[in-house]
Amino acid sequence: MLYFFVFLLLVIIIAPALVIIPQSFTSLNYFIYPIKSFSLKWYDKFFMNEQWITSLERSLFIAICVAVFATIIGTLAALAVNKLKFKGKNLFLNLMLTPMIVPVVITGVALYASFAKVGLNNTIPGLIMAHSLLAIPMVFLTMSAAFARFDANLELAAMSMGSTPVGAFFKVTLPGVKNSVVTGALLSFVTSLDEVVVTIFVSGANTKTLPMMMWENLRATIDPTIAVAATFLIILTLGMYVIKEFIESRSKD
Repeated sequence: MLYFFVFLLLVIIIAPALVIIPQSFTSLNYFIYPIKSFSLKWYDKFFMNEQWITSLERSLFIAICVAVFATIIGTLAALAVNKLKFKGKNLFLNLMLTPMIVPVVITGVALYASFAKVGLNNTIPGLIMAHSLLAIPMVFLTMSAAFARFDANLELAAMSMGSTPVGAFFKVTLPGVKNSVVTGALLSFVTSLDEVVVTIFVSGANTKTLPMMMWENLRATIDPTIAVAATFLIILTLGMYVIKEFIESRSKD
């Protein structure tokens, strides 16, 4: 019975997003159910439109950069909390989780005002920094849990045999938590790929991401091309979560 309710909950959560996928194959110029006829013309229109393709490529590039930067910073921060004792540790923990607590609209306004002073608005580095700010807490939580479960005696044993602390980290600790590192990177990738609120504030005409293009398309004219873009985002997002669950299941075996 419990499995049934879990499955029902998943259907309720995922179904609204999956409903849009069949609409990307409609032959009509508007959304309607049931779909009367199917066509690939909207996929042709998507791939023939340079703005859509450029925004997709830009979103993927930014998401990959965010996955790298957020994973490195979040892992180092989690390692510091796990290994070091310092004044203001609780304050540091709260600050690391602040981007998850503060509404993204407030974060977007704050980043816009800050980036405007240093010329980072409407730039790729600015978007990477903004998205990384939102992704770092997820990596931090993931890696904090991983380091808490890791047996520190293994690292001590490596150092007792002549390894340096840095060498013990890369040879013993990091391989022991590699699954969590990959999980944090995937979560960072998805966070960046789907982000739109903060992007509205810090992006511009030359740095539109795919979600930003979808937002502008909704405000102007709605046609099934936006369903094609949504389909790509859904597939990429679900694919990342499937990979994450596969990695976590492998780590438990």
